[in-house]
Amino acid sequence: MSERVDGTASDDERVGILFSLRDDPGLVVRAEELGYESVWAAEGQGKSAFGKLERWATHTDDIGLATGIVNVFSRTPAALAQAAATLDAHSNGRAILGLGVAHPGVVEDFHGAAFERPLARMAEYIELVRRYLRGEAEGFDGEFFSPARTSFWEAFEPERAAIPIYNGALGPGNVRLTGEYADGWLPNLYPESQFAEAQEWLAEGARRADRDPASVDVAMYVLTAVHEDRERAKRAAAEHIAYYLRDIPGYYARAAEEAGFSDDVEVVRAAPTTEAGAERISDDLLDRLAVVGTPAEARSQLAELRAMGVDLPIVRAPAGTDKEWVDRTLQTFAPTK
Repeated sequence: MSERVDGTASDDERVGILFSLRDDPGLVVRAEELGYESVWAAEGQGKSAFGKLERWATHTDDIGLATGIVNVFSRTPAALAQAAATLDAHSNGRAILGLGVAHPGVVEDFHGAAFERPLARMAEYIELVRRYLRGEAEGFDGEFFSPARTSFWEAFEPERAAIPIYNGALGPGNVRLTGEYADGWLPNLYPESQFAEAQEWLAEGARRADRDPASVDVAMYVLTAVHEDRERAKRAAAEHIAYYLRDIPGYYARAAEEAGFSDDVEVVRAAPTTEAGAERISDDLLDRLAVVGTPAEARSQLAELRAMGVDLPIVRAPAGTDKEWVDRTLQTFAPTK
């Protein structure tokens, strides 16, 4: 694409970073110093993403502050719009909304809400959040929410009438929905071999809304395991992937199976522990789902993802690794290198 969602010119060095569940303002300051475009805060069953981002806003000046992701079941659209508009005001217009439908483990087991009709809910949710940010006074009669008015008190005017919204979509229907409604697409652990087909789903959704498919920012969470010892790097990436395939219900296993890795999924799920499952992941699946190797090898692999069509790679260190891994990730993919 030729422009970012904020309207500024793009280049080949756009890169974000996901700190997942970490809450370390020092890392965020370092990311800003190194030229990262945005920093993404996960939530799940941990600290509030907005709480972390509000804290990080006080330590930084320019870097984008993104939820990555918050689900559309645990907050009303009004509550989400309030949180996003407040973050945007406190950061001088740096908020980015990464949304997702999550999965039953978060929605039902943790929040106690019914995981029902997630795609229809996402479409209505995006529309309502945008109405709140625009300050439209008239009500909305929806399937899930029917507020009598969608404007804030006159004492609060949002910093921007529109905040970029990314959807963490994986399945065909959700990717099409992204093309139709969202500003950006945010897949995670998505096999490279399936990416071209998914881009067609995205374009199909965009055409439904008379949108140029190129206007949808293609971001991607990129699992990276960077180490001079390649075997250590492979092991860290394999443990991360095994956790997602074995312990998180949803589309991750299905996407791997559709890419031809049913045997990997089967043996990982049959393993007694995540660590044991990691030992059974093939090198081929690792190559499809992660950037693994020395710093030079990793940078080269990231360039391949850009060539494939990823506008904004959002790098992350493997789950469970220490701060040294995060520091090495920051340094390896820094746009200013």
